Amino acid sequence: MGPPAKGNGKEGSLRTSKRIIQSVASFHPSSDADWSETMRKTVLVIICLFFCVFSMSARHRKDIPPAPLPAIIVNAKKIFLTNGGGSDLAYDTFYSEMRKWGKYQIVGSPDEADLIVELSYSVEHDGTHVWSATNTYTKTTQVFSAQVVDQKLILTIYDAKSKVVLWSTIDHLKLARREKNREKETINSAERLVDKLKTRVNLPS
Repeated sequence: MGPPAKGNGKEGSLRTSKRIIQSVASFHPSSDADWSETMRKTVLVIICLFFCVFSMSARHRKDIPPAPLPAIIVNAKKIFLTNGGGSDLAYDTFYSEMRKWGKYQIVGSPDEADLIVELSYSVEHDGTHVWSATNTYTKTTQVFSAQVVDQKLILTIYDAKSKVVLWSTIDHLKLARREKNREKETINSAERLVDKLKTRVNLPS
């Protein structure tokens, strides 16, 4: 059996697998050992084809383009910002970044606005994660546990007149143990939400 043919990416892998299958199909074993080797190669080819097909059909997040926002969000002029609770630091950061952006005029009441933009902070407790570690020298095992906590900022945009939710997105905060790092991550999360909104607003319709 000759060396596999070279190819680029998935097409090359499929061409290589096809050549191997053709070689296996045309091979006539002269002994039990040859037959066993043929079967082994056949199984390997089937596995190879499976992974090639799977990799071609699998889609990744980067392959899916973001959907545009509703036109009312893109074309709005005035917004009312509201704190849904949970973190004053997150809201203060969000308010500051929205002002710096300057796309919308921030007004003082929902009645004056085209949109109501709400930022809220939420914490979900997802139980306890338990794991163990064994010291191979002392033969002792230690058991550890930690609470699984999901901290997130939620950005929700409403139509100011109908109060219908037009769009919502979530940013999950990274875990930080020190207070200073938690504050920094809260600020970063609020900034990420503004950046996400900017990206969506600037998408072609």
